[in-house]
Amino acid sequence: IAMASERLGQLFVWEWKSESYILKQQGHAVDVEHLSYSPDGTYLATAGDDCKIKIWNTENSFCFVTFSEHKAAITGLEFITNKGNAILSASKDGTVRAFDLIRYRNFRTFTTPKPVQFTSLACDGADIVCAGSFDPYDIYMWSIKTGDLLDVLSGHTGPVSTLKFAPIAETYLVSGGWDRTARVWNIFTKNTPVEVIYEGADQVTSVDINSSGKEISIATLSGQVIIYDKEDGSARTTLDCHNDIRGGRLSDDRNI
Repeated sequence: IAMASERLGQLFVWEWKSESYILKQQGHAVDVEHLSYSPDGTYLATAGDDCKIKIWNTENSFCFVTFSEHKAAITGLEFITNKGNAILSASKDGTVRAFDLIRYRNFRTFTTPKPVQFTSLACDGADIVCAGSFDPYDIYMWSIKTGDLLDVLSGHTGPVSTLKFAPIAETYLVSGGWDRTARVWNIFTKNTPVEVIYEGADQVTSVDINSSGKEISIATLSGQVIIYDKEDGSARTTLDCHNDIRGGRLSDDRNI
């Protein structure tokens, strides 16, 4: 017997002889804010304001595991390794969590000395995880292997809205925030000054780095995308996407 609930977003298949469920599927209860593909494309992870992380099989579209450890909205989601057997998440509940997709468990929880709300997340691939916070405006860096807090990066004067690690061949981290700046951090080199590559009139909503690590793209709240040359810090191109997004989120609909 198959049963569906529109309000709950659930699908049940009931086997009446054994009086047990043979299939249960449920989507997110509210907004889905984050998506992340596993490196091989086998899995798709989703997370959002219902505090849950769901892992979907891209071949049959079934959700095969749900993690419910977070107690507030999830603000970042990223697979850890090239094998795609673990995933990281950040949340407004003040935790960054690592989940094992083989044993289906939360095997590591990263916290700060004083409670904060996390607004962004980035992982270097296997060893380091960073998370930006709402207040204070810092970036926290942990070792994935040990769970130790390695460093706290200070400099932003507003919530850190986005983080991105350069490809493995490079060794830097890019951050953007509501203080209208984007910064480059050489976190593996001591006593290296922070480079501010963008300081404009608009809040930074997203940053990305190309596969060579030589170009950095910065998206702003006004709908501009600015592409920077990492070597000399100059702006190569500016894309004005304002007209393309006018029908979307308004400037007073800000959400971190």
